[in-house]
Amino acid sequence: MKGLILSGGTGSRLQPLTHTLPKQLIPIANRPVLCYIIDALQHAGIDEIGIIVSDKKELIKKKIEKEHLPGVKLTYIVQDAPLGLAHAVKTARPFLGKSDFVMVLGDNLFEEGLDKALKIFAEGRFDAVVFLIPVDEPQRFGVAEVKDGRIISLAEKPANPRSNLAIMGIYIFRETIFPAIDRISFSERGELEITDAIQQLINMGGRVAPYMFSGWWLDIGRPKDVLAANRMMLSSLSRKSKKGLFTERLSQNCFVTPSSLISGSILQGPLIIGENCRVADSYIGPFTSIGNGSFVEGSALEGSILLENVSIRRVEGIILNSIVGEETEISGRDSLQNGMKSKTFLLGAKSRIYL
Repeated sequence: MKGLILSGGTGSRLQPLTHTLPKQLIPIANRPVLCYIIDALQHAGIDEIGIIVSDKKELIKKKIEKEHLPGVKLTYIVQDAPLGLAHAVKTARPFLGKSDFVMVLGDNLFEEGLDKALKIFAEGRFDAVVFLIPVDEPQRFGVAEVKDGRIISLAEKPANPRSNLAIMGIYIFRETIFPAIDRISFSERGELEITDAIQQLINMGGRVAPYMFSGWWLDIGRPKDVLAANRMMLSSLSRKSKKGLFTERLSQNCFVTPSSLISGSILQGPLIIGENCRVADSYIGPFTSIGNGSFVEGSALEGSILLENVSIRRVEGIILNSIVGEETEISGRDSLQNGMKSKTFLLGAKSRIYL
């Protein structure tokens, strides 16, 4: 069994953040989204993983290599153009060979493990298993219709969905998916759709099972989804009692690396502060992640994500529900008259804000 992670999307709804950073590298609780997916695959016993990338291969490779991922063998596979998920699978065929494989979209975060679905796939000798979850807006997703424990039809973002069961972007396939892909044509969107390929597989007599997902799941396509994922993951860290530096000034749900300095500040978790950071005379509130090398002075943050090497100085009011790109500077003045009004930012790398 191999793993395949699709990481070639542009992340247009997360601009300007994604002008320089693929959305799959956006840090959630100070780790790139891709790392959580790699963890899930490894926990299921899958150590050989291909990552589909576009023009940002070297950036993705560099970021992932900085993480501590023992025992995993990563292969980076370039998809020359964004021609759809089925096209990405076709591109990965030399890597996949005749192996069964789990495919995960690189902007997915999810709680439940993969073991139960893999057991269903193996014991039922299915050609594919598709992860499904009920949603309120199925027209935003690929949608599956299920009857008698089998998937009988699929549609990509239908105007009139036949069910509320969204396709999560997690699949288990046998090599029988490749002949199905070879028989489909480009959709009106100009893509080879994986939903069309699975429907073709069904038409060819393939057996496709649904897996009803019971945990939480987030597609981090929008800023509010990124912030929600950060809240979820920080809450999970607090439950798992992640190792950190704890002093009498830090609550149990505050995770601060030993190389960072906290002085004259109030910290209220769950939160995480990365390596070589300095926080002085500030308030860092719940669900905040501060990336490596960042500096916060005389300011208040809550529910926000700072990427690496961010500087925030003397900002009056509270920075709330914000995402701040790498090497960004936000500076205030000593005599502002704004009271305690909140401020919200979505800033790309190397932005400069003077308040």
